[in-house]
Amino acid sequence: MNDNKIALIFISFMILFYSIFNGIPFGNYIAKVKIENYVKQVYGAQGEVQIPQYNLKSSSYITKLSPTDSEISYKLFNNTIFDERVSEDYNEQFQKDFINLSKSYNDNIELPLADIYTEILANGNYSKNIFKLKTSQMLYILGIINRDKISRNDSQKAPSKTTKEILNKLGNNYNITSLQVIYTDLNGCYEIVVKGKKPISEKELQKNTSKKDSVGEVERELIRELNKPKKN
Repeated sequence: MNDNKIALIFISFMILFYSIFNGIPFGNYIAKVKIENYVKQVYGAQGEVQIPQYNLKSSSYITKLSPTDSEISYKLFNNTIFDERVSEDYNEQFQKDFINLSKSYNDNIELPLADIYTEILANGNYSKNIFKLKTSQMLYILGIINRDKISRNDSQKAPSKTTKEILNKLGNNYNITSLQVIYTDLNGCYEIVVKGKKPISEKELQKNTSKKDSVGEVERELIRELNKPKKN
């Protein structure tokens, strides 16, 4: 191996090592251009964007928007923007919709509080109306309880069926492409985790449903309660 190859390997290794902790070279400037374009279209002349800093934990370039000091970040590999104000406004609207949705279920299905996390697709074309922005959203529903007396076989399908029903009821106001759901009935506790970029089908939900092998004392007590005979 000649000196040129050794030098090339060394440089490649150094770039890779740098990128892991600091993002790719000039990544923060790419992020700044993306965020500035977004801010200009959504907020007009208001707000100044500082050079974003790479965050290893979230794999994104994060900055603050002056004068509101709200957080805005850019994920290079996903080509998405997170705007704290937009995400909070979406979640506020979602809470109202989800409460109304919960009322459509009978006493046998209990829905917990839920949250939605919103990212904006950084396609360069944005609307001042945040609810018209093209988004990718992650839904968290951590604690659905089904009090129906159902078979073990039905329990395998119930989490995905219930989750898909919820997605359908939410309608076209949201673009949910990822989610985490925890569901419990008398046969155990199940979890669904989906991370994607497209609308979620029931088949995909079923594929990503798994029964939790170990649960906490609260969940065990709930399962024991669900197995008790119904009182006449």
